[in-house]
Parts: sequence; C-alpha cells; structure tokens
Amino acid sequence: MRILGIDYGSARIGVALGDTETKIASPWRVIANVDEDDTIVQIAELAKKEHAEKIVIGVPFPMSDQSRVTDQAKEVRAFAEKLKTAGLPVDEENETLSTAMAASLAKELGETHKRDDLAATAILQSYLDRK
Repeated sequence: MRILGIDYGSARIGVALGDTETKIASPWRVIANVDEDDTIVQIAELAKKEHAEKIVIGVPFPMSDQSRVTDQAKEVRAFAEKLKTAGLPVDEENETLSTAMAASLAKELGETHKRDDLAATAILQSYLDRK
C-alpha cells in the first residue's frame, strides 16, 4: 500500500511518499499552505495521482511530557480532521524526533536549511518501521 507522509506547517507542508511493501519513505514535495481549502484539494489530488491509500501526519508532543497536547498539536489535528472530512484516511505519528532526523538527512545530502519534505520522510519512515 502506498502512503503519503505529511509534515504540517502553517506556511509549508512537507510531503513524502512511501510503501508498506518496501518500507521505504522518500521525500516528495513541499506544498505552500496559503489557502487551507486549496491545500487539502492539492493533497487529495496528489494522493489520487500517486494511488496513496492512507495519509500519515506528524503530531508534535513535547519531549518533557509526551502526554501533553500543545496548541501546535491541536492545529495539526484540526488539519487532519479536514483531510478526513475530504474522505482521506489519516493516521497520526508522533513527530517528536522528526526534526532531528530531517536535519541528519539534510546534512547527509549536503544541505544546510530545513526541508519540510525531509521531515515528512522522517515521520513516514518512523510509521513504516513500526508497522
């Protein structure tokens, strides 16, 4: 099964593509999050085009208290609910360490700036590794 990984941000959304058979996630693209309704349409179209049957979205939790739900986590979950309302199956994945993993991937690629698609890849790879 093909899966889209999402690193949600209020300005940009990183997208990764992975597969449950190969258990490999790859960076796919970054979508500008200017108009949320348009962004949801873009993600739905991308899922259809890539034959993705599920979306995995990263939800942040503080390292000091993994049970605490932050304002950012609430915002991500609200976006996930909108994806579900659009008919897309969505699972959550704890993205606590995804930023560090994405920074490590970027360093391996010789890049110095944050890449939202690499964060989405880390989120999706974590999900695939657990399944």
